[in-house]
Amino acid sequence: MSIKLSFWVRPSQKNQEKKTPIYMRIQLDGVRTEYSIGHYVNPAVWDSKSQKVRGASDEAKNTNENISTLKAKALKVYNDMILNCEPFNAFIIKERILNGLAKAMTFDDIMEEYIAKMTSLKGKSYAQPTIIKYRNTQLRVSQYVKKKYKRGEIYLYELDYNFIDGFETFLKIEFNNSNTTCAKHYQRVSRVVRIALNKGYINRFPFGEYKPRIDKAELIYLTYEEVKRIEEKAFTIRRLEMIRKTFLFGCYSGLSFKEMENLRPDNIVTSDGKVHWLKMVRQKTKKQYKVVLLPQAYQLIKDLQEYPEAIRKGRLLPILSNQKYNSYLKELADQCGIPKRLTSHVARKTFSIGIALRSSASIELISALLGHSSIRVTTDYYAKVTDEIMIDGVKNLAEQLKKLK
Repeated sequence: MSIKLSFWVRPSQKNQEKKTPIYMRIQLDGVRTEYSIGHYVNPAVWDSKSQKVRGASDEAKNTNENISTLKAKALKVYNDMILNCEPFNAFIIKERILNGLAKAMTFDDIMEEYIAKMTSLKGKSYAQPTIIKYRNTQLRVSQYVKKKYKRGEIYLYELDYNFIDGFETFLKIEFNNSNTTCAKHYQRVSRVVRIALNKGYINRFPFGEYKPRIDKAELIYLTYEEVKRIEEKAFTIRRLEMIRKTFLFGCYSGLSFKEMENLRPDNIVTSDGKVHWLKMVRQKTKKQYKVVLLPQAYQLIKDLQEYPEAIRKGRLLPILSNQKYNSYLKELADQCGIPKRLTSHVARKTFSIGIALRSSASIELISALLGHSSIRVTTDYYAKVTDEIMIDGVKNLAEQLKKLK
């Protein structure tokens, strides 16, 4: 492992005095980096062979002295790091020349920096579950580094394709993670690494050729007929009746579980005493969201006021914990003869596919009702035409063709 230092000028870049900057290039083990040393020179007096400024002027002497000093400094940094048995590359040598003995950043350093930022903005820009997910990814990377590299941390400049590819294998073997879970971990790792890149901690994105595999999840939703089956079922058990109405509200509003939980009376706005609007900030996108409520959804809000003992202070609906809610939904599905695993997310999908798409609502309207950040999110997610929608469409087309005949 030997270092190569060189100096050169870039004629294409000139200042107002028609002078071009002098660059220093550091090459080590096939990796190179370069930067402007802060001196400008007339291209006509630059000697590319000796890599110095020709002439005996004070300016030429000063520039050449600085070039010699930088060479000596780079070699000293190189030799010191070898003697100290420190891991390094061309980027670290440049960093030491520019910033002194500031230690190289590890992945754990940048992850801690980002998590500290999220924690300080918790409840404003970041939710606690998001912070927990980043902590989990940090833990998994730490476990992987200890197993593969037999040490506690890895430097940012060591990250490459082999690292992230090995991390995916580690997650699948050690924790039986699916492709989707591995992709989520990669998403968080790549995010903090890109932040490191933007902050100048590294000079390249190390995972450029890596593409995570994502399993295509089956879209589970209820048909309109199944929704009607739940509507027509009445329970004598108060708890199940409350869950039934809450689930139906999700089916007719398209709100996520957290949004239903956080719903407050002032989120419902009425105009002309007839039209009822839902006005809130979406949990996921953090964007303002204002849509007209379906009459069924508004009626369910009124019906759910019959359970004041379950409505927490300041909230609009009687929402239990997500775990209890999903547990009771299983019981609801059994009682209604629905062979599908009901969750709060199924209610949101039912609203968009089983009700809105089945009713031939436009993709633009569905996107607005769901509060998606762009219409592309909606079209990408619901690109698959469901069997029943296709059947209805073909039937309508056949009817139109009959009329033409």
